[in-house]
Amino acid sequence: MKMRRNDKGITMMEMMIVAVIIGIVSTLAIPRFVQVIHKLKLKNAGRDMISSLRLARSNAVSQRCQFGVYFNLNESEYVLFKDLANLGSFTYDAGSDSEAVTRILPTKVNFGYTNFPNFAVVFKPDGSASSSGLVELYCYEDYSGSYTVDVLGSTGRVKLISGYVGQYDGGG
Repeated sequence: MKMRRNDKGITMMEMMIVAVIIGIVSTLAIPRFVQVIHKLKLKNAGRDMISSLRLARSNAVSQRCQFGVYFNLNESEYVLFKDLANLGSFTYDAGSDSEAVTRILPTKVNFGYTNFPNFAVVFKPDGSASSSGLVELYCYEDYSGSYTVDVLGSTGRVKLISGYVGQYDGGG
């Protein structure tokens, strides 16, 4: 009677080959993973901005006074404010608008541009906006696209648009 040898285990060579393959695949996947993380940060920043704009519109309607959002392109931040001064000018006055909340964009996310007059959009008590306009957000680590926030002046509707819409000029 012949004894059979059990060859069901794996050899050290097979284990090394699998480890090398896993290393190569993970090395190739890391840059793509980082790009996906930046895209998610960018989309979340756009959604946060949409929420602030919708909150400003909602506050304007419910409190029957003007609320707005000011976009500070140099500081990568935007300010949600109650318009207490110069009600017809639709501008942000940092000294007199005491009810203001500043939101800072995430790291590596920046404004591309905005075409709102005076870098501010103000919502009126009827829900409409002071003007129609766009605000572009992009990730300056790897410019792989952008998100644009679109505000329609006549109705105050706010939406997020994915992709390249405006003219990218390298930053704010």
